[in-house]
Amino acid sequence: MPVTTSIAAEIESLITPWIAPKEQINLVIGIIHGEDRWTKGWGSANQPDSNCAEIDPPNENTLFEIGSITKVFTSTLLALLVEQGKLALNTPINQLEPIYQKLPDAVTLERLATHTSGLPRLPHNLHKSHRQDPQNPYAAYTFADLNEYLQSHDGKPGKTVGKISYSNVAVGILGNILAEQLGQTYEEALVQHICNPLGLRDTRITLSDKQHVRFAMGYSEDGKPVKPWDLPTLAGAGALRSTAHDLLTFLAANLQPEHTPIAHALLNTHELRCETFAPTTGLHGLIEQVAHWIRRSRGPLLTHQEQGIALGWFVEYLPAIERYVYTHTGGTGGYRSFCGFIKNTQTGVVVLSNYGDLVASMFGRYSVGSIGLKILELLNSCPQNKSQQLQELSF
Repeated sequence: MPVTTSIAAEIESLITPWIAPKEQINLVIGIIHGEDRWTKGWGSANQPDSNCAEIDPPNENTLFEIGSITKVFTSTLLALLVEQGKLALNTPINQLEPIYQKLPDAVTLERLATHTSGLPRLPHNLHKSHRQDPQNPYAAYTFADLNEYLQSHDGKPGKTVGKISYSNVAVGILGNILAEQLGQTYEEALVQHICNPLGLRDTRITLSDKQHVRFAMGYSEDGKPVKPWDLPTLAGAGALRSTAHDLLTFLAANLQPEHTPIAHALLNTHELRCETFAPTTGLHGLIEQVAHWIRRSRGPLLTHQEQGIALGWFVEYLPAIERYVYTHTGGTGGYRSFCGFIKNTQTGVVVLSNYGDLVASMFGRYSVGSIGLKILELLNSCPQNKSQQLQELSF
């Protein structure tokens, strides 16, 4: 049986204008409420050259790149190693390995995970890798390149230390540190200590042949096929692939940590750690201002307020339902993803798409983030009626 008619109709009307122009769309939405789950896919999960007679929609087992949602997994691994006494959040990373010695004391493990380290969004020498293959911009960025970047640091704290300023390089470095501490690759560490204990069988960087069959092809904003992304040197920032099934399981673990073998680590990722965002300056700041103005003029899907960051998770407030939401989004060349959950109502949502619609996400009404938050708002907008409806879901 499907979800109740009213919820299904609201979701359908919400996403129809968003996906209508996307001829190659693979979209999967997952909902969790307590012990209950529901997933639905739109589009065709078969590859264009598969010569498959049947056209099946994607489902809970279809694999997508999840980009920066990887950062929450990295932070969860950090919390686990802290709980085990192998690391301390306030440790400056220049004390851990010689490669980090030129970084200032302000760059601690906690600040790497909370985007408050003062490190930039990207390393300044990434352009070399980007030039080699713009469709796979991180693939040729090597550990030697990262070392070159680190050794060029002047040792002074960045201007945004202590304030939230999104940094891929910071969380990429964090993933490397965690792997070094465990004597494993980042993927090996994550699979052994997080994925396997939680039963996440499809959350991987390296896909098997059977998993490749279920891996949705990614498309650019204009509907052209694009390459998957490889992040060999900054894996902790965005290298994972996953499914709606696995991500709902991960949300279930965060909603009810006491039912998992890593309960304390999960709970420690939920504490709000910084509430101050650094202003975005320069060209990037100007683009953000213009994008904000355009979105307002078009009428946003919903109102939401950024509250700060926990350990990996961003915290937002939805005033229409008076609820706080833990969220993270992800984006690579051909994919967009969203995970979010509300602890008070034991509700979570996953949105996975195979379109890398960066410009539309910035300037339009629709993005995986706004869609995901809107669904959470819809599910919780009338707590008495909706909670009763959710109990009727058959998953």
